Amino acid sequence: MDDAAAKSAEMDSAIERLVEGIGVIQEKQSSLHSNIRSIGTWQSEISSREDEINSLQTDEGNVGEARSDLEALQSDKDTYTERKLGLTDKRTYYEVISEMLKDTGIKTKIIKEYLPVINKLVNQYLQVLDFFVSFNLDENFNETIKSRHRDDFNYASFSEGEKQRIDLALMFTWRQIARMKNSAATNLLILDETFDSSLDNDGIENLMKILDTLDDQTNVFIISHKGDVLENKFRSRIEFIKDHNFSKIKKS
Repeated sequence: MDDAAAKSAEMDSAIERLVEGIGVIQEKQSSLHSNIRSIGTWQSEISSREDEINSLQTDEGNVGEARSDLEALQSDKDTYTERKLGLTDKRTYYEVISEMLKDTGIKTKIIKEYLPVINKLVNQYLQVLDFFVSFNLDENFNETIKSRHRDDFNYASFSEGEKQRIDLALMFTWRQIARMKNSAATNLLILDETFDSSLDNDGIENLMKILDTLDDQTNVFIISHKGDVLENKFRSRIEFIKDHNFSKIKKS
């Protein structure tokens, strides 16, 4: 559960960064629109100057001076045209980034890719925990839980022991997904009073089955007050006792 909470916090942080990025994109788009309007104004000014030059060429005015002005305006036109092309390219990039950062972009693609794997793993772990329900998450991470001969249920519909089985299945699933997606090290597992809460004897035995499937590189630490129940189930044991309001290791 701690691991899942940490991953959730990382996801929230990533979402905040995405929201900030979208704000920056919107500011850039506003600046881009302003520049496009400025380009339009300059293009209108260029057209006006060209009309004025054409008028001078038909009159008896200073054609040489008009041609000099025309060349200067033409140079300005080329400059602004090049700038317009650059701004247009930026707008295209910003539009692509904006689409990628939307809920229908990269996020949906990643979720669609891993959601079937998540649902498959959760249901496998639930079966090992002797909890035979069909658990599925949709793209918005809304759960649908179906039990045999019963209607649809949600997480709050179950007992505390059943909820803990679902929590454990999700926790072990996220460890697998983290290893698959990010090559994250999952060689440390700490279960703090997991055996002390709502698990009955069958639940404890089934959880031990999952722990027995972990590879030899995984270091499992169990914090529990049920020392008698877990006797001889682990390779080593460290017992703490209270001595004058201080905790210390009990000597064997």
